Amino acid sequence: MLNEFFEQIAVYFETVPLWPFLIFGFLGVVALMIDIVNRKRRTYAIENFRATIEEELADMYPVHKRWPKNINHYLTVRLPEMHQNFEVLRVFIPQKNLPEYNADWNNFRDFCRNLTDEKIAAAEQSPVSGQPPSNEPDPKEVFHKLIENLLKHTHFK
Repeated sequence: MLNEFFEQIAVYFETVPLWPFLIFGFLGVVALMIDIVNRKRRTYAIENFRATIEEELADMYPVHKRWPKNINHYLTVRLPEMHQNFEVLRVFIPQKNLPEYNADWNNFRDFCRNLTDEKIAAAEQSPVSGQPPSNEPDPKEVFHKLIENLLKHTHFK
Protein backbone atom coordinates (compact mmCIF):
# COMPACT_ATOMS: atom_id res chain seq x y z
CA MET A 1 0.00 0.00 0.00
CA LEU A 2 2.77 2.39 0.91
CA ASN A 3 4.70 1.42 -2.22
CA GLU A 4 1.67 2.19 -4.39
CA PHE A 5 1.41 5.60 -2.79
CA PHE A 6 5.05 6.44 -3.53
CA GLU A 7 4.71 5.06 -7.07
CA GLN A 8 1.73 7.33 -7.71
CA ILE A 9 3.71 10.33 -6.52
CA ALA A 10 6.71 9.35 -8.66
CA VAL A 11 4.51 8.88 -11.75
CA TYR A 12 2.89 12.25 -11.10
CA PHE A 13 6.25 14.02 -11.03
CA GLU A 14 7.34 12.17 -14.19
CA THR A 15 4.27 13.33 -16.10
CA VAL A 16 3.83 16.82 -14.68
CA PRO A 17 5.43 19.62 -16.71
CA LEU A 18 8.43 21.35 -15.15
CA TRP A 19 7.66 24.86 -16.39
CA PRO A 20 5.53 25.85 -13.35
CA PHE A 21 8.42 24.95 -11.03
CA LEU A 22 10.85 26.91 -13.19
CA ILE A 23 8.57 29.96 -13.18
CA PHE A 24 8.17 29.84 -9.39
CA GLY A 25 11.91 29.42 -8.98
CA PHE A 26 12.56 32.38 -11.28
CA LEU A 27 10.04 34.52 -9.37
CA GLY A 28 11.73 33.58 -6.11
CA VAL A 29 15.13 34.67 -7.45
CA VAL A 30 13.67 37.95 -8.74
CA ALA A 31 12.00 38.62 -5.37
CA LEU A 32 15.30 37.97 -3.59
CA MET A 33 17.13 40.37 -5.92
CA ILE A 34 14.51 43.07 -5.36
CA ASP A 35 14.82 42.63 -1.60
CA ILE A 36 18.61 43.00 -1.79
CA VAL A 37 18.30 46.17 -3.88
CA ASN A 38 15.72 47.64 -1.48
CA ARG A 39 17.94 46.91 1.51
CA LYS A 40 20.81 48.73 -0.18
CA ARG A 41 18.55 51.67 -1.04
CA ARG A 42 17.31 51.82 2.55
CA THR A 43 20.87 51.74 3.89
CA TYR A 44 21.87 54.50 1.48
CA ALA A 45 18.84 56.61 2.47
CA ILE A 46 19.67 56.23 6.17
CA GLU A 47 23.34 57.08 5.65
CA ASN A 48 22.44 60.08 3.51
CA PHE A 49 19.90 61.37 6.04
CA ARG A 50 22.37 61.04 8.92
CA ALA A 51 25.21 62.57 6.90
CA THR A 52 23.07 65.55 5.94
CA ILE A 53 22.24 66.26 9.57
CA GLU A 54 25.84 65.79 10.69
CA GLU A 55 27.27 67.96 7.88
CA GLU A 56 24.68 70.71 7.65
CA LEU A 57 24.35 71.12 11.40
CA ALA A 58 27.96 70.34 12.35
CA ASP A 59 28.31 73.37 14.65
CA MET A 60 25.20 72.45 16.60
CA TYR A 61 25.01 68.65 16.57
CA PRO A 62 26.11 66.22 18.04
CA VAL A 63 28.23 68.56 20.17
CA HIS A 64 26.95 72.09 20.38
CA LYS A 65 29.86 74.41 19.58
CA ARG A 66 28.05 77.62 18.76
CA TRP A 67 24.90 79.10 17.28
CA PRO A 68 25.59 80.58 13.83
CA LYS A 69 24.78 84.25 13.23
CA ASN A 70 21.32 84.82 11.79
CA ILE A 71 20.19 81.37 12.91
CA ASN A 72 16.79 81.60 11.25
CA HIS A 73 18.31 82.12 7.82
CA TYR A 74 21.03 79.53 8.48
CA LEU A 75 18.49 76.81 9.28
CA THR A 76 15.85 77.68 6.69
CA VAL A 77 18.45 77.60 3.90
CA ARG A 78 19.34 74.03 4.90
CA LEU A 79 15.77 72.80 5.28
CA PRO A 80 15.12 72.01 1.58
CA GLU A 81 18.03 69.57 1.33
CA MET A 82 17.11 68.02 4.65
CA HIS A 83 13.49 67.76 3.53
CA GLN A 84 14.54 66.00 0.32
CA ASN A 85 16.45 63.41 2.35
CA PHE A 86 13.50 63.19 4.75
CA GLU A 87 11.23 62.30 1.82
CA VAL A 88 13.64 59.66 0.50
CA LEU A 89 13.87 58.02 3.91
CA ARG A 90 10.10 58.20 4.40
CA VAL A 91 9.65 55.44 1.79
CA PHE A 92 11.49 53.00 4.05
CA ILE A 93 9.80 53.91 7.33
CA PRO A 94 7.30 51.24 8.46
CA GLN A 95 3.71 52.35 8.02
CA LYS A 96 2.97 52.19 11.75
CA ASN A 97 5.81 54.68 12.45
CA LEU A 98 4.96 57.19 9.71
CA PRO A 99 2.70 59.48 11.79
CA GLU A 100 5.39 59.84 14.46
CA TYR A 101 8.08 60.37 11.80
CA ASN A 102 6.01 63.09 10.12
CA ALA A 103 5.27 64.75 13.47
CA ASP A 104 8.96 64.74 14.40
CA TRP A 105 9.87 66.35 11.08
CA ASN A 106 7.12 68.97 11.41
CA ASN A 107 8.27 69.84 14.94
CA PHE A 108 11.87 70.20 13.76
CA ARG A 109 10.87 72.31 10.75
CA ASP A 110 8.67 74.59 12.85
CA PHE A 111 11.44 75.01 15.43
CA CYS A 112 13.93 75.94 12.69
CA ARG A 113 11.55 78.47 11.19
CA ASN A 114 10.66 80.08 14.52
CA LEU A 115 14.10 80.19 16.13
CA THR A 116 15.61 83.66 16.15
CA ASP A 117 18.82 85.23 17.40
CA GLU A 118 16.76 87.12 19.98
CA LYS A 119 15.39 83.90 21.49
CA ILE A 120 18.91 82.47 21.71
CA ALA A 121 20.27 85.65 23.29
CA ALA A 122 17.44 85.70 25.82
CA ALA A 123 18.06 82.05 26.74
CA GLU A 124 21.80 82.62 27.11
CA GLN A 125 21.43 85.82 29.18
CA SER A 126 18.83 84.53 31.62
CA PRO A 127 21.14 82.46 33.84
CA VAL A 128 24.01 84.95 33.56
CA SER A 129 22.11 88.14 34.35
CA GLY A 130 20.35 86.71 37.38
CA GLN A 131 16.91 87.30 35.90
CA PRO A 132 14.28 84.74 36.68
CA PRO A 133 14.29 82.02 34.03
CA SER A 134 11.58 82.39 31.44
CA ASN A 135 9.06 79.71 30.66
CA GLU A 136 10.81 79.08 27.36
CA PRO A 137 12.92 75.91 27.30
CA ASP A 138 16.60 76.16 26.40
CA PRO A 139 16.88 76.21 22.57
CA LYS A 140 19.98 73.97 22.68
CA GLU A 141 18.13 71.27 24.58
CA VAL A 142 15.07 71.53 22.35
CA PHE A 143 17.22 71.42 19.21
CA HIS A 144 19.10 68.33 20.37
CA LYS A 145 15.89 66.59 21.39
CA LEU A 146 14.31 67.29 17.99
CA ILE A 147 17.37 65.95 16.15
CA GLU A 148 17.43 62.84 18.33
CA ASN A 149 13.73 62.31 17.61
CA LEU A 150 14.46 62.42 13.87
CA LEU A 151 17.48 60.13 14.09
CA LYS A 152 15.66 57.48 16.11
CA HIS A 153 13.76 56.63 12.93
CA THR A 154 16.98 55.53 11.25
CA HIS A 155 17.29 52.49 13.54
CA PHE A 156 15.42 49.54 12.07
CA LYS A 157 15.03 46.11 13.57
